[in-house]
Amino acid sequence: MDRQLRQLQAFHERFGAHMEQAPTADIPAAVGEVRAHLIAEELEEYRAAFAAGDLVEIADALTDLLYLVLGTYHSHGLQDIAAELFDEVHRSNMTKLGANGQPVLREDGKVLKSELYSPPDLRAIIKRTTAT
Repeated sequence: MDRQLRQLQAFHERFGAHMEQAPTADIPAAVGEVRAHLIAEELEEYRAAFAAGDLVEIADALTDLLYLVLGTYHSHGLQDIAAELFDEVHRSNMTKLGANGQPVLREDGKVLKSELYSPPDLRAIIKRTTAT
């Protein structure tokens, strides 16, 4: 993920895209709206590619989504802690397994939280990295 985040930084620098150096929710509204719109647009492209069974277009849409999401980490100054945030969400997701070690699934296959679930503590990561 580090290499990809460096690539996104280079893109943002070269194309003048909004970047923050430290974590913040306070970015220009227009930046947040454009990013949300672009992510939604790529998600629709994925849906269309999936419906068409077009693996190349699926790969394109997923890669564009990843590119946009990682760029949005830069927009909010979260690039330096992106991997740590991901690791914490992964840790939390793994606690969704039930006491029997099996996933708890909804009828449509969505993984549900078990009685062992432990929510991600992203606040602690952000607070630790923004404390000066």
